[in-house]
Amino acid sequence: MIKKYSFLFLLFLVSLQGYTQDFTKIKTGFKGVMDPVMAWIIPNEGKSKAFLAGDYFVDNNKFIISQLNQYHSVNLFKTVSTPFPALYQGDAAVADYNNDGLPDVVITGLNRYGVPVVNLYKNMGHNHFIQVPGPFKGLSNGTIEWGDYDHDGDMDILTTGKNIKNQLETIIYKNNNGKFSIIYPDIPGVYYGCARWGDVNGNGWLDILIMGNNGKGPFTALFINDKGKYHKFFESFVPLSNGDAVWADFDGDGDLDFFITGENTDGYPQCLIYSNETMSNYFKPVSVSVRPLKNGTVDVGDFDKDGDADLLITGESLERPYTLVYENKMTFDFKNINAGLPGVANGNALWGDYDHDGDMDILLSGIDVCYKFHGDIFKNNLNPPKGKKETGTSIFINAPTPLYNMGPYYYYVFSSCFCDPTGGDNLSYNMYISNVHLLKKKYQLNYKFNDILIKTVPNWTRVDRGHRTSNGFLTKKEAEKSRKQVIESYKVTGFKVHFINW
Repeated sequence: MIKKYSFLFLLFLVSLQGYTQDFTKIKTGFKGVMDPVMAWIIPNEGKSKAFLAGDYFVDNNKFIISQLNQYHSVNLFKTVSTPFPALYQGDAAVADYNNDGLPDVVITGLNRYGVPVVNLYKNMGHNHFIQVPGPFKGLSNGTIEWGDYDHDGDMDILTTGKNIKNQLETIIYKNNNGKFSIIYPDIPGVYYGCARWGDVNGNGWLDILIMGNNGKGPFTALFINDKGKYHKFFESFVPLSNGDAVWADFDGDGDLDFFITGENTDGYPQCLIYSNETMSNYFKPVSVSVRPLKNGTVDVGDFDKDGDADLLITGESLERPYTLVYENKMTFDFKNINAGLPGVANGNALWGDYDHDGDMDILLSGIDVCYKFHGDIFKNNLNPPKGKKETGTSIFINAPTPLYNMGPYYYYVFSSCFCDPTGGDNLSYNMYISNVHLLKKKYQLNYKFNDILIKTVPNWTRVDRGHRTSNGFLTKKEAEKSRKQVIESYKVTGFKVHFINW
């Protein structure tokens, strides 16, 4: 028997539902990209900057760009000359490595020729950066970050990823009074993952959490720092790849826990927190009410100024991409605040207080379900002037987390948005839907649907809100009947229906 859904009622109900707009998109000079290399560059004094590099497509032609925007006013960033190369599929990190009071930048990724690089840029002040020579080995598809691993008072570099020979490496660059030497810890390299420093036991020595694809599949492990030497922690963790991890004291008990999200060995998105049980010397897995995502990132920051670590997550579920803000309610309880941010895949989202008002703003990039490339800054409206807090409406349907432990097997995929698919300003409701297929491989239909749609409608841009989802059934007859109902429901609500068949 087919489970019937009233799509007309759902669309009508959600369109009437107002939501508090905690974040407002401001004007910038950014062009949207995916596979980003990006960072906030926020000095103690002076104007904040946002760096965004990455790739985008126009009519199947690939472009790679580097962009630097500078704070001009509360609601405006303007483009300035960038000293950083055009990169994609990498990472960037900011810290004052030479203790001169200015934020410096280290970046990694693939350049225009597909060659992996790692470059360090010293901040000379007055918008001037110079590249610093060093023993840096190019890596891509991984992460890079700063931390004082040897407890000597200056910032070292941790990076993991794939080198030019497609070998996986995890490397530490030891800072010796501003000059760097290369250290190879006995830690495997990963790609489509991360290496994150965190002091597990509070002894001042930074340990390393690593997750990603180690060449054999998903991998997660913790390595303990014993005065500069690393050994693997005895405990096993859920192996994940195509994801990210962060350290934070999520439960306020004084030690660092970690949150991890990505793709498990069965190919499904998964996330959980490992609670640091310091007194018992182990980590306890904790299931959390956070949507599991893959092909994305996670960042922590206190967006509501209540003293705890809130989550900012991007990535894809099985049906579509999301960008979500979760308020930490303590005791590992998180509340989705429905921030109204565009969901992106192959992207990134970072907290940063660009206007120095004490709350965390957002730098966001990636590609949404309507194949619009994003390069956005969102201002945190936590304390707007009285009477100025904004509200809005949405046609967005927040799909439930699907169950994966049994069928169905016959699927169709559909996507909709309020947009002009030709790239103009004649906004209208558009819905694209596939024909019914027997699903033989995980995500097969979504990938095929995406590939055809992005080539068929390459200028489907200026999307206010959109979603993609898939419905499946045990028999083809049930799937065809449901698909017909969905089409009719969208037509009744004024959508123009487009067919993506193969």
